[in-house]
Amino acid sequence: MTRHILVVEDDEAYSRVVKRMLEAAGFQVTTANNFATALPIIEGTAPVDLMLADINMPSGTPHGLSIGLMAESKRHNLKIIYMSGSVDPAQIARFAPNATLLRKPFSAQEMLQAIKTTLGDA
Repeated sequence: MTRHILVVEDDEAYSRVVKRMLEAAGFQVTTANNFATALPIIEGTAPVDLMLADINMPSGTPHGLSIGLMAESKRHNLKIIYMSGSVDPAQIARFAPNATLLRKPFSAQEMLQAIKTTLGDA
């Protein structure tokens, strides 16, 4: 069974790179560049196994932690990995104590290991 991953990343170039790495590893990937495009996917009926969410989103839009918390309330079995190059892990722990943080920039190997661990495939 192919796992489906939702990537919520506002940087289009970074999103493309992450999508290519995931597809090369055999995942089905859907991308969203903000809350508005992620919401219909999260509220939809298509299966999503894991969400990779960038924490730092454009000003005036919900950040990745807000998107993640909302997604968890809609899809109770959804696994989430947060991505950031600048957020302190302690900040994340206050809002999402069991969250996994993937520090940017990351390699395909680091990302795939985090996904395997989060999905329980490790």
